[in-house]
Amino acid sequence: MSVRRVLFLGAAAGVLASSAVVAAPGWAVVAPGPDAGAVPGSGSSFLSDAALAVAVQRDLGLTPEQFAAAGELGVRAAAAAGQLRAVPGYAGTRLQDGQIVVSGTGAELQDAVAALGAGIPGLVLEAAPAGAAMPAVPKPAVPNPGSELALSTEQLFHAYVAEVGLQGLQAVVTSGGKFVIRTGGVNAPEAAPDGTGAPAAGPGSSKAADAGRKSPAEFVARFANVELDDGTPLAPEAEVPGGLGYIADTGWICSTGFSAFDPAGLPAVLTAGHCASDGAAETAELEFQFNRTGLLGKFGFSQFGGPGNSPVLRPGSVDDPLQPDDPGNVGTDIAVVESLRADLDPLPAASTWGDASQPEPDVKIIGTADPVAGMPVCRSGRTSAWSCGTVDAVGIFVVPGPGYAADPNDLRAFNGFLSYGVQSSGGDSGGPYVSGNYAVGTHAAGDTPDEQGNVVENFAVGATLADSLAVLPGYQLELFLNTPSVSSAAPGTTYEPGQVISGTVPAAPASAVAAGSKVRITIQQQDTVEVPVNADGTWSFPAPEGKGTLRFTAQTVNGFSASGAADFEFAAAAPEPAPEEPAPPVQPEPEEPPASPLPAPAPVPADPAPAPVPADPAPAPADSSAAGHDAVVVPSPAAAPPADPSGYARHRDGGGLAYTGASALPAAGAAAGAIAVGTLLTALVRRRRQHTPE
Repeated sequence: MSVRRVLFLGAAAGVLASSAVVAAPGWAVVAPGPDAGAVPGSGSSFLSDAALAVAVQRDLGLTPEQFAAAGELGVRAAAAAGQLRAVPGYAGTRLQDGQIVVSGTGAELQDAVAALGAGIPGLVLEAAPAGAAMPAVPKPAVPNPGSELALSTEQLFHAYVAEVGLQGLQAVVTSGGKFVIRTGGVNAPEAAPDGTGAPAAGPGSSKAADAGRKSPAEFVARFANVELDDGTPLAPEAEVPGGLGYIADTGWICSTGFSAFDPAGLPAVLTAGHCASDGAAETAELEFQFNRTGLLGKFGFSQFGGPGNSPVLRPGSVDDPLQPDDPGNVGTDIAVVESLRADLDPLPAASTWGDASQPEPDVKIIGTADPVAGMPVCRSGRTSAWSCGTVDAVGIFVVPGPGYAADPNDLRAFNGFLSYGVQSSGGDSGGPYVSGNYAVGTHAAGDTPDEQGNVVENFAVGATLADSLAVLPGYQLELFLNTPSVSSAAPGTTYEPGQVISGTVPAAPASAVAAGSKVRITIQQQDTVEVPVNADGTWSFPAPEGKGTLRFTAQTVNGFSASGAADFEFAAAAPEPAPEEPAPPVQPEPEEPPASPLPAPAPVPADPAPAPVPADPAPAPADSSAAGHDAVVVPSPAAAPPADPSGYARHRDGGGLAYTGASALPAAGAAAGAIAVGTLLTALVRRRRQHTPE
């Protein structure tokens, strides 16, 4: 049985959730189906799509096809947002009723949306909020209340931290066509390292209330497109035991996320950065149903917050008068588990947890997509399994670091997104968020119960994967790829040198072939060439010159990601017959000469009787005719027919015939003429060959 057919259950929704890990037999084996032994990416799916259909219908009211299409729409929306982000007046992008809705104001933004709309169907500009207008230039020294427009979450976040402070701030996001500043809750982890509750840190105990600082309400009042929202506390969800996932040697329990490759092409697993405890964690063990099931790997790079696990308020920034222009430090929340156990094989897929005892990689990953408000997303994790919702906000989120209990300024910020519909719990951190077949982010935080243990408002927060990969130079997300097939020439037929060999790379069960994919052709196990895969999955290459059998192997590749390989063989087409040389003209047989006027010699009897010898011969008379006697003519030896050394005269008609042809001299002349004509034709044919291209 193929190693990929065996699912190591200790990986489940983490190692089997996008970084689905397959291991050698040891815990549980997936019962082989009709295509047992199939390799992921070989074009033969050995997993059922039923779990995905049930999950997205239950959580989103969508079919798998609609979920995949929503992911494709989200990719186009993210691309549009990336091009519009620097345009003056741009506020945000969201998906709504099958359209890509852009929020903001101004002629420049209107022109930019119109230009992009020519190539992105469904891209529209939302009407500006009532009373909002682009600020006049130059700005008044003291802006009128409600007259300013925030331009980006980054600009708004930095301004808020500089003017108001950090304590109590949970997020600065775009939502519903406006910017939202979430405050009011206490940023506190669920438990301190010693197991005691973290001390409350209300507004009165932080520097946010120092003299000279604005209140959150005062800051928001001057913007026409910014709202203030009271939120519940955020907390990293990584310290609750139980279920599936992995356990760091520091004791934190998390979920694995997407499978990846390090710069050398070795397999790795992405997870949440805070699970590495600012680099203190060294190893991770797989965990299934509260049991440790063996080593997953070793922690490599990790970042929670800014570079080097730095907090928002770096030493000597806001409170240092020498560096007043550095008000915020926004980073990401990502870690890498590498040096994986040799028998583990991460897969580019996410589990829907259709069967909790054997979680399978149901959703294949073919690329990344930035989060967009309104985008359907689903999260997989070891505690809350599979849960879906929509992206309700995109922006910058603030959560406590591991040293927050001792230092209230240990607050970390990262780029991410929030969903009120997605359910999550402690231990889900690091698990993958997907939209259709695209990777969106890894789970980072969620709601925190109040002092009585009640959940005031459910929400889940993910760290944007694109920002996480940006701090991992050389790392690549592993992508699902099908094995290529050949369509022309048809299998089993022949080929001709230079003929175009073409085929396809199937997309199913994913929604498309991963962008940038190629087909690697290895001819006769020696020469290798890579040809691009078109958007419709087609590919082609010219057959090499040669007269022998064409044998080649085809494999779909994308960076370090690769499908299974397929072997193909085509016999060379039979060469066209060479043009026949013209045969020399046949010389007609010489006609028999006219009959001689001389009388033919008298026939010789077959067995002539000896002539009688006269008893007393008398001399012949001088004139025998005059004597009146018949003359007896005896043929002279010189008149006998010539010999026939070839035997032609004897064998042509089967008998010994008397020689009746022309004399030897005319026959020899005819033979010499035929030889001369044949020689001339041969020379002409040779000359023609010398001037005919091969």
